[in-house]
Amino acid sequence: MTNLCKICMAREGEWTESTLVDHVRAAHGDEPESVEQVYPELREEVFAEEADGEDATTGRTRPEPGSTETPSEDLLDSSYGKKWFLIGVGGAGNNILDAVLLRRETLAENNERRARIWEGGLAGYGPLNTNVSELEQTYYAQEEKGYSRNDLLPNCIIGFGRHDYAGAGYRWDIGKELMEADFEDGADPFRERWDMRADRIQDSQAVMFVHSVTKGTGCGATPVVADRLRNDVLGDDTIVPKPLFSSVVIPSEGTEYSEYGGRAKVNGVVGLARTSRAVDAIIPFDNNRLEAVQADIRPRIDRLEEFNPPQYTEINRPLVAFLEAFTMSSVPQFLDRDATMSIMGDVFDPADSFRPVEDKYRLNPDASFTPAVILAPVLGRSRANSFDRSKLEILVRNALFQNKLAEFDPTTAWGGTFLLYGPAEKMDEVSEFVADGTMTEIISGEQFLDAGDTAGIETVDVHVKQLVTPDLDDVHLWGTLWNPEMPSLSDMYERAQRLKQEGSSEQAENVREEWDAVEALFSCLGRENMA
Repeated sequence: MTNLCKICMAREGEWTESTLVDHVRAAHGDEPESVEQVYPELREEVFAEEADGEDATTGRTRPEPGSTETPSEDLLDSSYGKKWFLIGVGGAGNNILDAVLLRRETLAENNERRARIWEGGLAGYGPLNTNVSELEQTYYAQEEKGYSRNDLLPNCIIGFGRHDYAGAGYRWDIGKELMEADFEDGADPFRERWDMRADRIQDSQAVMFVHSVTKGTGCGATPVVADRLRNDVLGDDTIVPKPLFSSVVIPSEGTEYSEYGGRAKVNGVVGLARTSRAVDAIIPFDNNRLEAVQADIRPRIDRLEEFNPPQYTEINRPLVAFLEAFTMSSVPQFLDRDATMSIMGDVFDPADSFRPVEDKYRLNPDASFTPAVILAPVLGRSRANSFDRSKLEILVRNALFQNKLAEFDPTTAWGGTFLLYGPAEKMDEVSEFVADGTMTEIISGEQFLDAGDTAGIETVDVHVKQLVTPDLDDVHLWGTLWNPEMPSLSDMYERAQRLKQEGSSEQAENVREEWDAVEALFSCLGRENMA
């Protein structure tokens, strides 16, 4: 297999040097930290002393640190400005993190330039769990880190030394208490033991938590760790706060959780509400919808079946495809430096993917906080060779109906952000429809977002961006729709409301304690709640 430099992602045929060591020495000799991190086994050989400071391969004097004589991929080497610090919480979150890492590895092993999406998009990552057995089964533990059980306990366990490491079951309150225990007596697990370097969190554009809200760990622990990360790691020393996102798997309507899954539904309501206090935006994924999407948005992820449970192997593929598109939206410089700049200039940063609730929400003077925005995820694909208005309408329909990744009504959304991306030869044509407003007009039309149907003074905002992506054959439409009505969330809310009103159990009491947060979040959903 052709060698690939994992620092600059250049293939062997793109080097002027004959070996990987010679290439690293010539191209990255002024970046010892990057070489140490990516190729620790080659460091001694790369930085071996040569007479008179000459490079043994080229015969030229090696550049001094900071010199621009030898071009380097600085943006790839440093964590600063990369899109995400990714944190997988609980079993579902660990599985999704594995799927992302295996997708990155698949692209790199196949020498695809899209590998740079993840190389340039991840400032850092790490899993957290209360269940050490689940952690032991992950790709992260087995191959990314080579961890034993004893390694996992200090580096990845929630509630270190406070339980038997067998998980939190369906008890979100236990997940919450175990996470809180990690911060007792002034402890700082971010800096003292977890696989999460505080400087890399600070360097990232945003933090993305991935987890579920049906069981105990992801549901109970995520809001606590998000709060502590914001307060202890990020602090208030920046003018523009770093946005925190939560990609969360919610109970599906019409599944095992419908008639007999009261505990999972209540966990879902409470988990979403508590998370909405701690993060800025929540992206809910519905397993029913992930299972139903078309095969053309299920990316290749080699060896995924070795590390993800069988029931999640296929549904995690479109979820990763969505996150990959989200990641590339603000790191185009890692994709194709020769792409059309008029198209490349339309990229956006994480906070541009939504509008805060306070911008459009009818203010409630009694509310103790402003909840996170719910972002309904969509991802469509068109195999057309040429594009006109009709073909673009089909693509929008494919994204908003056939391939939406959670169940929702687009005509009730407060607005949305969309990204069109594909190969240069097709995007040249598509870009004209973006530039003249045709694509915005289509998405805003009655059959889709129905942007003209608003009762108040606030408008439905639709933002359409575009991006050239090499090594793709087709045009894709990625999007987030803000605060729409979602049947599965409504079903969960109604179940929790009945429990609050009529229940006498400990579970019912827990719901009552969190009800202010539940009301704050759910009273925002749907266009009728716009100011």
